[in-house]
Amino acid sequence: MTTAALTLAPRRRLSLPLFLSAIVVALLLLWTGVPLVMAVLWSLVDPDNPWSHPDFLPPSLSLAQWEHVFTYSSIGRAVATSFLIAPLATILSFILSAPTAYALGRLKFPGREALKVLILLPIVLPGMVVALFLSRVFDLFGLAQSLVGLVLGHTLLSMPFMLRILATSFEAIPQDMIDAARNLGAGRLALLRYVLAPMVLPGLFAGSIFTFITSLEEFNLTFVIGTPSYETIPTVLFGYLGYHFIRTNAAVVSIILMVPSVLLLFLAERYLKTDYLSSAFGKM
Repeated sequence: MTTAALTLAPRRRLSLPLFLSAIVVALLLLWTGVPLVMAVLWSLVDPDNPWSHPDFLPPSLSLAQWEHVFTYSSIGRAVATSFLIAPLATILSFILSAPTAYALGRLKFPGREALKVLILLPIVLPGMVVALFLSRVFDLFGLAQSLVGLVLGHTLLSMPFMLRILATSFEAIPQDMIDAARNLGAGRLALLRYVLAPMVLPGLFAGSIFTFITSLEEFNLTFVIGTPSYETIPTVLFGYLGYHFIRTNAAVVSIILMVPSVLLLFLAERYLKTDYLSSAFGKM
């Protein structure tokens, strides 16, 4: 084999993984980028120059659709309601999940694995079915058409994410580290502050993001229990997706709903790194 062939061989071996990676990246960009670009374009369509076949792009762009949505819909109040419910549901979900997550992650008891599966049932069951049956319970306790009922409902639906992630985080803590802290005289508060909390923090951060986004995008429960007294961003969006389908206005509301999720995704990518978990070990 010649010297040129030997030098080209490694390049050919490296080119296949690079080519496959490029295909995956291209597919992901198409999968996420095309809907985003289409939503932006539809939200900027000029009502005086409609976008229709065979035009590949809108004939002209305008902010008229945004002005219409913010003027003639309840999107402002819906945004305020959504960003009030989601943080409250996230905080309440953590408070209710932490003790159970610790028990699932650190304690051994009969039925532990079955309980882990049962926790995920609210995610598996159809959202509208859960909302319809919960609405009857909320009616009995006077929680329907109330902010408290919406916060509780969003907490119940989003808590499986917090529970499962926190339980996994507690389970991943090495027992040797806990035993070493106890041998050095650490009490319960010191153990919680200096050992458990730093190591569970990445899981708490991830669980909070999933819980927040789940609450922000929840439609079924809000529609059944909250409307017409309370509207969120998804209820306004589905109003435009009903019988009188208005694509341009729906595109505006879709972007409003999508932007926080994208920002939280980049936030998670920024902070949920491998070295973030490693730093917890460094603080021990």
